[in-house]
Amino acid sequence: MRTLYIDIDSLRPDHLGCYGYKAPTTPNIDEFAADAVRFERAYVADSPCMPSRAAFVTGRYGIHNGVTTHDPAGCTLYDVEGWAPTLPELFYTDQTTTAAVTTFPRHPATWFYHLWHEFLQPQAAHFQHAKAEDITDLATDVLDRHDDTQDLFQYVQYWDPHGPYRRSDEEVERFRDYPAPPYPTAEQIDEHLAWGDVWRSATAPGVADEGLQHVKADSIENRETLNELVSHYDAEIRHGDRWVGKLLDALRDRGLYDETFVVITADHGEEFGEHGVYREHWSTHDGTQRVPLLVKPPASHDYEPGSRDHLVTNVDMAPTLADYAGLEIPETWHGQSVRPVMESADADWRDHIVFDHGLYTAQRAVRTDRWKFIRTYHPSNWGHVTPDHQLYDMQADPWEQTDLSAEHPEIVDRLETTMLEWAETHRSEHEDSLRQTAREK
Repeated sequence: MRTLYIDIDSLRPDHLGCYGYKAPTTPNIDEFAADAVRFERAYVADSPCMPSRAAFVTGRYGIHNGVTTHDPAGCTLYDVEGWAPTLPELFYTDQTTTAAVTTFPRHPATWFYHLWHEFLQPQAAHFQHAKAEDITDLATDVLDRHDDTQDLFQYVQYWDPHGPYRRSDEEVERFRDYPAPPYPTAEQIDEHLAWGDVWRSATAPGVADEGLQHVKADSIENRETLNELVSHYDAEIRHGDRWVGKLLDALRDRGLYDETFVVITADHGEEFGEHGVYREHWSTHDGTQRVPLLVKPPASHDYEPGSRDHLVTNVDMAPTLADYAGLEIPETWHGQSVRPVMESADADWRDHIVFDHGLYTAQRAVRTDRWKFIRTYHPSNWGHVTPDHQLYDMQADPWEQTDLSAEHPEIVDRLETTMLEWAETHRSEHEDSLRQTAREK
């Protein structure tokens, strides 16, 4: 089977047309979504970049694989009892051709490069300047060189819309008339300005290098300047969508689209002040942790296109790809194949998920159908505004604006117990790596 896995950096789902966004950010991805299953409640098991991709390629949570942060601590997987192959290794061992086109070598993580037949990185002046057009050119070249290969696992990662934002004023202009999302409100921005020069706060949002027209470079002062920042983000999404569309067109032009298993997703999202931190992926709030997930099997497989509300994480993607490729899913992997959910919107599924963030903060969250409970083990720069326990009613408050932990201590206790049981079940013989990250911050 041919598999194409498209991983778009810093892309949050509520800025895509197929997820209900009004601005014209993703015409090509929206067209693809009509052929796919769209997961409404997909999360990354670990964030940001390195932990998220470690969860994907290992099929294991960071608490078990050891990658919960960046820098040297994220460069090595834990040694664990039993054989734990990565997803590329599983395909490689099956003699499926494996090829990656990615900007990821900016992180010296040897576990990501393990057993690819081809691993390609576009040349760039700086690791934050990889061009989407170069990614598509390299990925299309892989298609052409393997057009007669029956079994191909191709991973393609785009940098846009990750900062720094580089779109022209003309590209940004089409988005300025669309209002920014409802949060933060004008009153909340005023509160954030009082935080002082805290990393990525309203007074220090890190936009000086973004080239943002009409934004005072050293602050987000009001809803107008917030809208300008979001407009640049949306323009980056539109730019990335153009080149994703050209890659999908390359599949169609070569008669490969119908027979290819295609996934479009992200490694994490991006927050824009909903909780006081601007243009950053820093927490287990939905702005960071929730991602788009669009999955299209080959035409020869039965499935029901459309929306799904099942709770999934990117740890489920390795067993899903293995399942559709007819490979045995390793017992050491933690995820579940979403194939039953693909085949029926009424499929039984899990009732909760657990996920971590370990770079800027050290947080673990439990998400159920109704509730999200967040446990902060280290607040980093935001200790004055980030409590140890947070509880949100995600049905009544999807923007996570009202912390109900004091009103519902029994739910906090129940979900924290669920979290502790999950940790005990999934940790390896090593220390819980998120707790280690919190201790060393």
